[in-house]
Amino acid sequence: MARDINYFFGIGNLTRDPELRYTPQGTPVCRFRMAMNRRYQGKSGPVEEVTYITVAAWSKLAELCARYLHKGSRVAVVGALRSSSWEDRNGGKRTSYEIRAENIQFLSAPRGAASGDQDIIDFSQDIDVERFGTFSDEESGEPLGDLEDIPLEGNEETADDIPPF
Repeated sequence: MARDINYFFGIGNLTRDPELRYTPQGTPVCRFRMAMNRRYQGKSGPVEEVTYITVAAWSKLAELCARYLHKGSRVAVVGALRSSSWEDRNGGKRTSYEIRAENIQFLSAPRGAASGDQDIIDFSQDIDVERFGTFSDEESGEPLGDLEDIPLEGNEETADDIPPF
């Protein structure tokens, strides 16, 4: 029987500074938007398409992203596609998608680095692939549940197209 594959690899630039928040249990979560360009030759000349995707990094990886990344940073992201569904204020069903980062490589100088420092910085976190969809409390080791079960504190977004977490 064939196994499903949920694997994302993308290279792009941050469209704004990353946002660091914490779950009620104190786990850091850093989210940022990434723009990825696709260039190809169309019938009437060169074409450039831009795809935007939200990336979420957790725990130590989240703290490193918040500390070193900024608008315009070029990154390579490896992770898995996740979806969240909810009802908006009018009762309509909404869905959003984001990449849950497993590995992020900084392809441009991190915030605060010397201007000539262009070394690639690899920030990986050890993730048990069998448990990729669950999170544990760092102190007790107790499972926290899936991403959809963990609300984030301090979310000021109110638009209907923003998930309620």
